[in-house]
Amino acid sequence: MADTRTSAVRRRNQRRRVKRLEKIFSIIMTAVFLVPAVLSIVLFIRTTKLEREIVEMKEQMESVSTQLQEEKQTVSDLYQRLEEEQTTLKEYQDFEIESSVLTETEETDITEETETISKEITETSEKMRNVYLTFDDGPSSYTNRILDILKEYDVKATFFVIGKDEPEYTELYQRIVEEGHTLGMHSYSHRYDEIYASTESFIEDFEKLQDFLYDITGVESKVYRFPGGSNSASSLTDIQGMIDYLDSQGIAYFDWNVTSRDSATPMLSAEQIVDNCTQNMDYYNNAFILLHDSKERSSTVEALPQIIEKISALEDTQIVPITEDTVPVHQRIN
Repeated sequence: MADTRTSAVRRRNQRRRVKRLEKIFSIIMTAVFLVPAVLSIVLFIRTTKLEREIVEMKEQMESVSTQLQEEKQTVSDLYQRLEEEQTTLKEYQDFEIESSVLTETEETDITEETETISKEITETSEKMRNVYLTFDDGPSSYTNRILDILKEYDVKATFFVIGKDEPEYTELYQRIVEEGHTLGMHSYSHRYDEIYASTESFIEDFEKLQDFLYDITGVESKVYRFPGGSNSASSLTDIQGMIDYLDSQGIAYFDWNVTSRDSATPMLSAEQIVDNCTQNMDYYNNAFILLHDSKERSSTVEALPQIIEKISALEDTQIVPITEDTVPVHQRIN
């Protein structure tokens, strides 16, 4: 009887162990299947979130890239504008410096600002256009070559000369007159600080040059060009008294309305000078072209034949010298 009871207890304990094992196995199997599922779900959620974040980051990067491109373009535009403003400032500074140190290239810079004021629109094609070739600052080592070219093309010009009291220049003054060109005055010294110091100093310089030229050529010149042009002179001094003096002496002063820019630094090519002299000729009924006769301006001599040929080919156009009957062109309102 005792053995039977012991056996029953043992079987009951075995069943309990089996049930515990089955429960443990069930838990293990549930975990085996449930944990991966949970992990898959979590992984899916994290992956989806990461993909969304990646998309957002990509969009942000594209936005930043676009913004950088726009800023780069803005910087490029600002840099270009800065370069343009620096160029404008340099041109203005060059003009100011040339006015203060009174260099010979001043005439070109001043002309750029006053050229528009001086333009005359041709009102009728039937009226003959007069073109005046004017040479400042001579005579020089190039004067004979310039005169040879003018002679070859049978063209007369105007030479606004300065005083050079050396034997090699004497025959150049004489040749200008003998070959029918107009001998104009451009001051004796061409020193702005002396000429424009006062009306009295201007008169002294003027009379010295006029007497000098008369002694050499027998011609009393009646035309004058202010060194730098009347605009330059008026920026340095009150030139009205000088103008009044010229009027009292029967002297006409002439500026220009076309500039070759042949006094620019660095020196322009012959082609550039030709273009500057001829490309806007339709705007003028009377064109006064500024050129220079100086030893530094070889390209002016090279350009001269082409200038003459292009102008001569224009209809109703003639190249003539300035005379006492020529109506002056002025850069300033007197």
